[in-house]
Amino acid sequence: MNGPRLGPIVQNVNPEELFNVISAAASQDPVQVRASSDRLKQMFEMFGTFDGLSDIASQKAVPLAVRQQSIIQFKNAALGHWRSRK
Repeated sequence: MNGPRLGPIVQNVNPEELFNVISAAASQDPVQVRASSDRLKQMFEMFGTFDGLSDIASQKAVPLAVRQQSIIQFKNAALGHWRSRK
């Protein structure tokens, strides 16, 4: 009898936490920027991070600096992810 197939456990990104991390990355405080960078690296291993960044970038109510930071992080991570698969 075959049991259920167990695959890797993938965590979903928390959209609110992602927004807070991106907001900190757009900060002028180097301590916040460094901490957010470290957390963002971890979040890119989670499901939904790219979708979340896209959502943040598309919301006109979000401050421009945060939207731009979201776009920059999406671009940088997507290029790195794409290149690593070659």
